[in-house]
Amino acid sequence: MGSKVTEKKHYRAFAKEIRAKLGQSGLRKISMTIEHKIRELSEFKKANRIMTYMATEIEISLKGLFITEDKQWFVPVINSDDAIFIVPYVQGETKLVEGRFHILQPETTGNNFYNQTDKQINLDIIFVPGLCFDKNGNRVGFGKGYYDKFLKLNPKSFKIGCCPKECFVEALPTDLWDEKVDLVITD
Repeated sequence: MGSKVTEKKHYRAFAKEIRAKLGQSGLRKISMTIEHKIRELSEFKKANRIMTYMATEIEISLKGLFITEDKQWFVPVINSDDAIFIVPYVQGETKLVEGRFHILQPETTGNNFYNQTDKQINLDIIFVPGLCFDKNGNRVGFGKGYYDKFLKLNPKSFKIGCCPKECFVEALPTDLWDEKVDLVITD
C-alpha cells in the first residue's frame, strides 16, 4: 500500500467510517457488551487500580464500569508538555473540564495527579483507546503517540484495548515506538 504513515491513515479512516455507520446507539450497545465481558475477566476482578479514558463520540465508552466500588479509578490528562498524567476519578464527585481535543478530563489541582516518572502509582489495568486493534495486540490510535509513551512507563500493567469487532483486524502496520496491548475485547 505504501508507507506505514499512509497505511495507518487508511486504518484510521476505515475505523472512523465503521463507527459513523454504527452511530451513537450502536456504539452504546457495543460498549455495554464489552463492559459485561470486562466484568467477567479474572484480571478485572482482582484489579484494584485501573486507568481508563473518557470516551469521545466514536470510542468505546467504559463509564458503566466506574460504579464498581471496590476499584480505584484513574483518568488521563494531557498536560502542556504533551505527556499523560493520571488523576483519581470518582464518578459524580470528580470535577471534569474540557481538555485538549475537546475530551473531558479531571481537573488537576495542586498535587492530585501522577506522572509515572517522578510521582508514580502502580496500575493493575490500563484501558487503552484505539481506533483499530489486531490479533497481535497492535493498535492504531489517533496518531499523537501519547499512549505509546505512557504505556512504556507502565510495563507491569495489564493493558486492554476495546473496539467494535469490525475494527479488529488480522494485522496492522507498526512502528518501533508502538506499544502493544495484552488483550483486545470486542462485541
